[in-house]
Amino acid sequence: MFPDINTQDWSAVQREAEGIFRQLFADADFGPIHQTFADIEQLFLGRFPGYQSCDMCYHDSEHTLEATVAMARLLDGMDKAPDGMALTPHGFTLGMHAVLMHDAGYLKLRGDTEGTGAKYTLTHVNRSAEFANRYLRSRGYPARDRAAVGHMIQCTGFFVDSTKIPFQSEMEQMLAFGLGTADLLGQMAAPNYLNELDKLFEEFQECVQRQGPAAEALAVYRSAEDMRVRTPQFFRGHVMRMLTVQWGGVYRFLDRPLGSGKNPYLDAVARNIRKVDPSFKL
Repeated sequence: MFPDINTQDWSAVQREAEGIFRQLFADADFGPIHQTFADIEQLFLGRFPGYQSCDMCYHDSEHTLEATVAMARLLDGMDKAPDGMALTPHGFTLGMHAVLMHDAGYLKLRGDTEGTGAKYTLTHVNRSAEFANRYLRSRGYPARDRAAVGHMIQCTGFFVDSTKIPFQSEMEQMLAFGLGTADLLGQMAAPNYLNELDKLFEEFQECVQRQGPAAEALAVYRSAEDMRVRTPQFFRGHVMRMLTVQWGGVYRFLDRPLGSGKNPYLDAVARNIRKVDPSFKL
């Protein structure tokens, strides 16, 4: 739960997103986002045609909802900031579709009885984009919109090179940068982040065991405690490079007040890291 929304409650997160949407676009229709909330909740619960319930311990529905809150708040800031971008209701809607489905690729099809969705760690981004494409096609979205959501989801890849993604517009690119940022900061800002690394390590271990040499990048950690101890290094190196280089520094749109340099998400991440390294400073 971060910071004031119950991220185990789909309805609470939807209310937060809807409140932001209606403040920005008073006369626009939130219905398409509402439908995606409802359908993706059913997906995680195993009530979506063709899919089992989520069997992930770390990349579960709460992780998706943490990212969703962060994405909605980032888009709110993006629209309002002088150096941001005026969003359209349609752009906001596509961004919400993307964040809600960005980890759908971890979900297993019915009949898939081997292991957990962790075995898809290396391929879940592509699987998520493919799921989103099928889902949005079933709802009548045109190819351009489906491609846009796919590009946003591609931007969440751990080693993504955003310059290689063929964005169709500047707004699409900004939304994609927002999603990558929200995905990473949403989880790292959660008060229980360090404890949750036990679950993430288990997911990595399963992927390594099943994928072998292809998953060698996940084998760098010896234990969950090793992951915790190396969190300051991970943040200073990988995370800050992603936030600033790959995703254009859009984390600034989470500043409150906007432009103040006071970022509650980064502050929460720093609090977590100081549990490992008391001297840590942003």
